[in-house]
Amino acid sequence: MVARPPLPVRFANPNIKEHLAAPHLPPVKYQILSCQGRDILVGRLKIETPTDTGHAFILRRFDTGAVSLTTMFRAAFPKATDMEEKQEIQWVKDTYDLSGNNGSVKEPQITRLAGTWVSPQVALELGKAYALGAIINAVVEACPDPNGNYRRSGKAAAAGGSTNTPKAAAAAITTTVSTQTTTPAVSKPPSAAKSLPTPSPTAAVPPAKRRKESSPVPTPQSSKPPSRASPAPSKVAPPRRSTRTKSPAPRSAAAAIAPLTSASRTPKAPRSSAKKEVVASTSLTPGGSDLTAVDEEGELVNDGVAGAELREQDIEEQKKLIEDLKQKRNQEEGQMDTEESASSKKRDREEGDKPLQFQFKEPETEERAIATNSRVGRFHLEPRAKSFAWGVAAFAVGMGAVSFLPSFF
Repeated sequence: MVARPPLPVRFANPNIKEHLAAPHLPPVKYQILSCQGRDILVGRLKIETPTDTGHAFILRRFDTGAVSLTTMFRAAFPKATDMEEKQEIQWVKDTYDLSGNNGSVKEPQITRLAGTWVSPQVALELGKAYALGAIINAVVEACPDPNGNYRRSGKAAAAGGSTNTPKAAAAAITTTVSTQTTTPAVSKPPSAAKSLPTPSPTAAVPPAKRRKESSPVPTPQSSKPPSRASPAPSKVAPPRRSTRTKSPAPRSAAAAIAPLTSASRTPKAPRSSAKKEVVASTSLTPGGSDLTAVDEEGELVNDGVAGAELREQDIEEQKKLIEDLKQKRNQEEGQMDTEESASSKKRDREEGDKPLQFQFKEPETEERAIATNSRVGRFHLEPRAKSFAWGVAAFAVGMGAVSFLPSFF
């Protein structure tokens, strides 16, 4: 078993004691992270830390139930060095079985998040060693509502199209305001016709009796004295003269009344639009509010677990994998070089020039083979048989001589 490295107790978080002594522990808040095209429900518990950020989060994912060991260590020892954190995490990996907690090459069905994740049982055991006490119990015992509609991170909401709703509402408000501002302009001619008693500044004011006896609705041309500069009665006017005689037309009664009515009614439309814009702006998340703080915390969690930190961890793991492969390749090449050098030495010993040595030739004990005729070779007898044959022949000659020689004498 690998010996456990000492914990950096000198960097322990002093705010943990305050959280434990408080009547209520910090609540566990939930949010939905979108990572690798999948939605993961994550719970976070905020812990105050004496760092530049001022806080840290202990995270738990509810698809596997695992707790982030990295966030536990950073919440318990916020000022510990990276080497101390790596040593502790490596010891946990060597001591406990972490399969089924976070995605890996062996477990592609589980979405991979940044950091090292452990089971709730291991988290409780390590929480006691980190002096987290009831804080880690609150994280492990947290139970989200299965029917709850939890907040998504900003990136996940943008991917899901939820950010288009305020824009659509603003577009609807703009359309309503534009229609309200254009509607009085369409209904102004009847009102202008009804309010003809208001005289034009240039037109002569007729007596009241004559006005009653006159036609009900006098035209603007009838109320004005005839002049050479006004070609309005003519049906077809030259383009040059029409451009010069545009100034008398607004001085008619209807044209003079229309600006007054529009000026009296136009402030109402901006007021209503201003109210609607205020409502639309209040429906969005105002800056500095609690919702904004929650969004910022969610973005921090999203960037840390499924964002930049995950990419950095992937890069580090890939670099480590490349270094391991290079080291393995170098070992294999070194082993091959050793084998080749050993075989070459053996070959050199076998194929080397042998030292010169004088070999004494022993005398031959066998008789020298004599080549004879093939016909003579048919009656080839061994030396013993040959001597016996010669003896028989000599005996026969001797017996013949003994028997035949006395007859001659």
